Amino acid sequence: MIEFGKEFLPLQNPPASKRNIQVETCPLDNDRAQIRAMLTDTRVDFEDPGVVHVVHCIVINLTIEQSNRTIIAAEFAIPRMAVENLCEKLPKSADALIGVAVGSGFGQKIKELYEGTNSCFHLYTLLQAIIPYLPQVYSWNKIFPMIDNDLPTQALPIAMEKIRKASSNSCHAWAAENGGITKDFKDEKYEYVLERIAPKAAKRWTVFKKDREEKS
Repeated sequence: MIEFGKEFLPLQNPPASKRNIQVETCPLDNDRAQIRAMLTDTRVDFEDPGVVHVVHCIVINLTIEQSNRTIIAAEFAIPRMAVENLCEKLPKSADALIGVAVGSGFGQKIKELYEGTNSCFHLYTLLQAIIPYLPQVYSWNKIFPMIDNDLPTQALPIAMEKIRKASSNSCHAWAAENGGITKDFKDEKYEYVLERIAPKAAKRWTVFKKDREEKS
């Protein structure tokens, strides 16, 4: 695993506890994608700092049908729980997520199902952590590979305009009126975004723009 940014803003002393949330995704076929998320809480032993204990470990596995953004399979696993024979007996299973759309309203739905006494605080925390990543599942498994491999270069402005509309006002860079990326997209400056999401398309677009400028 790449440990990026480890050197920035470090703690002054070795950590006494650590929470790690990892979210992964993979394509299963042309329409289905899988999301796996894991939350792990660890703490250093109070008497021996060389010993680390796992306090909680919770895993979620979701299968998404991308054409309608719906969960078609869901599982929870609790490899390590704080209180054995109690914490793993969740009031609501992952089956309650099957058929739920992962678009607008998903946050409210998991709040109804798993917040507070309905379930487990750490499971709910992990489900909440998945929400900002859900749009990326569709993008990284379907949209961006299509742009990189199959989309004709002259159609790139259409695709990038769809990305701009989907991202509009999501952060300062995508502010609809004066966001830095928004301004660049209006001027067809797509290269630096394409380099991150579709590097082959970025090269094609650079050549295409150069040829177009030379002919004009």
